[in-house]
Amino acid sequence: MGDTRATEPVPRRDGTVKLADGRRLGFAEYGDEGGDPVLWFHGTPGARHQIAPDVNDLADQRGVRVITVERPGVGDSTPHLHGRVLDWAGDVDQLTAQLGIERFAVAGLSGGGPYVLACAHAFPDRVVAGAVLGVWRPRAREPTAPTVASWRWPSASASPPPGCSASLGYTLWGR
Repeated sequence: MGDTRATEPVPRRDGTVKLADGRRLGFAEYGDEGGDPVLWFHGTPGARHQIAPDVNDLADQRGVRVITVERPGVGDSTPHLHGRVLDWAGDVDQLTAQLGIERFAVAGLSGGGPYVLACAHAFPDRVVAGAVLGVWRPRAREPTAPTVASWRWPSASASPPPGCSASLGYTLWGR
């Protein structure tokens, strides 16, 4: 029997951008270079290569440019503690400017979900669609983006982690 483990996809581009304050933000690009941009926010733990093994084929077939972005202190990104989750949007604004992206979709897995909501809230005219997958909803009273459709998935078998009040199955919206 051969090795059945999934192989890590090879990014088309893998690097960092330098932010205005001197920090670096790690990212990787997959799929169609000229496609519609989708920013992917990894889970916790995770990094820019936490993505489906067949991302290149799937993105190419659909005309999508997938850009995975590392949060501060992860992978090639400089450590930094934002005061609020919403402050992450400033890093994304600089990243997208340097990559020549005006409008984009956002998607996040687990710990990446709150960062999707932060970007959707900060950029209502730039974020064209979003998906939040398998996240815990924070109890913090920070503003979040409104959603068109959401599904709450209460978990009877597990208690929420500290600082969280409930599990969400997914939240999707789009324009």
